[in-house]
Amino acid sequence: MSLLALKDLFARHRAGATGLWRLGQEPSRTIFFEQGNVVFASSSHPLDRLTHLLVERGKLTQVQLDYAMDNLNPTMSIGRNLIEMGFITQRDLLDVARAQVERVVWGAMAGAAEPPAFEAKDLGPATVRLPFDTPAMLLAGVLNLQDRERLLAELGPLDQVVALEGKRPPELSLPPDLVRIPSLLDGHRTLLELSREAGVEPFRLGAFALFLREMGWVRLQNPIALERAFPEPPPAAPSPAPAVPPPTLSYPSLIAEIQASQLPTTNLEHLSEALDQLGPEDEVDEPLAGAGFQPPPLPERAVPILQTAAGSTEFPEPPHLESKVPSRRPLVLFLLLLASLGLWGGLRWYKRNPIILPRLAQPAPVSPEQPKPEPEPPAPAEAPTTQAKAVPEPVPTTPAPPPVEPAKATKPPTVPSKAERLKAIRDGNWKLTLSQGAAHRAAMEGKWSLRLEIACQGDTIQHAAGLLKGRDPDLFILPMAMRDGRTCYQVFLGAYESESAAQAAARRLPSAFMTAGNHPKPFRVDQIPSRQ
Repeated sequence: MSLLALKDLFARHRAGATGLWRLGQEPSRTIFFEQGNVVFASSSHPLDRLTHLLVERGKLTQVQLDYAMDNLNPTMSIGRNLIEMGFITQRDLLDVARAQVERVVWGAMAGAAEPPAFEAKDLGPATVRLPFDTPAMLLAGVLNLQDRERLLAELGPLDQVVALEGKRPPELSLPPDLVRIPSLLDGHRTLLELSREAGVEPFRLGAFALFLREMGWVRLQNPIALERAFPEPPPAAPSPAPAVPPPTLSYPSLIAEIQASQLPTTNLEHLSEALDQLGPEDEVDEPLAGAGFQPPPLPERAVPILQTAAGSTEFPEPPHLESKVPSRRPLVLFLLLLASLGLWGGLRWYKRNPIILPRLAQPAPVSPEQPKPEPEPPAPAEAPTTQAKAVPEPVPTTPAPPPVEPAKATKPPTVPSKAERLKAIRDGNWKLTLSQGAAHRAAMEGKWSLRLEIACQGDTIQHAAGLLKGRDPDLFILPMAMRDGRTCYQVFLGAYESESAAQAAARRLPSAFMTAGNHPKPFRVDQIPSRQ
């Protein structure tokens, strides 16, 4: 149940080993160490492969991967093939290669099926070396562990004390929830106490403590063993020493007790901690409370002494102050009650007695007597007559714009002929070819066409046109934006009424269009893609 592979990886890092670290036979994972740092890794697990990661991270589609695998150049690696085909960039390949190494290392750390093997050897110059922060990589791997049972079995109980080994760990780029942990490592807090103070989930804190332990920066120790190693009962002996002065039992010494209370004989921090554990009933049972503060002989001295001890629990507040504070509260409450009653009574009177303002607003209807002259029939009757005369006048002006519209509709239909498009392709006039292709596509609305290939070089397009020599091909070119920022060209052939007709035409193409992984594909004209 222990994490053998994880512990061995940390041991190789601490020892500064150089060589090959392997886990498993087939499938297997191999990690390249150089002076204790991870520089590269490889794996035969399907989920660790570079091609799987490219598709998983959205750098490549499955269709593009299938096409690339069918058209691989055997003299180049698959990564170089994908770059040459324009599917990924050099930066995409580097990022996914780094992610592949991290996945291999993290997968090896979680393995527990069999023990790892290490072959100490110098890495040759042909070995790929990628820059990594090995401690940060190992930390991420430990924090990503999901097997709680095995991690807790390796870690031990959560009541262990986390003690530093010599010096504080170096600066690390920690997640936000773990940033406070290094400053709390004083050698006295247990894992559970650190979890409560830092607000970190115990299992996650345990994983971080396991990382610190395997890096050799801390040790986890049972609190009982820690007490045996650092016994601290002797310092507690001075506490009973104050019990030696029992001579204070002399009955005439009430003034002496009051004067002695002015001396700072108590550690305030220790006192505040003790008060947090006491209840109100414990505070009442103070030893001086039983002595009583009723003797009236010294009222003048009681004032300054009680002011200096205002924050202490040994003396209650002066009785004359207690009588003044509550005397104001009834007065304030009585005034608030009167105010609320007055407000309530005013609201009730307002609801029962409507305000005069609405009544004053009623005489306003007198004004309708003035608008009576408005509905006079003669004035509105004359207006429509003048309007009726004005209506026919704009009618002759409106027929003027319509003749402009047919003039615009007659100019656009300039679709290049098949011969013109073929001549532009053979002449290499790509600007003209693209404009002709766009015009031809607009005229083919609702029809299908057959995409022969995607070409990024003009020679490739002219070669495709040469293969169709003697067939009077109906070719047109459309642009396609590639993932790496380049612009390539889609070579289309013909205009067909249906997809089946386009597929039938594909079967009649020369054999050169069917070799080397080419797959002519029918597209509906309005669904032709413009980017990869």
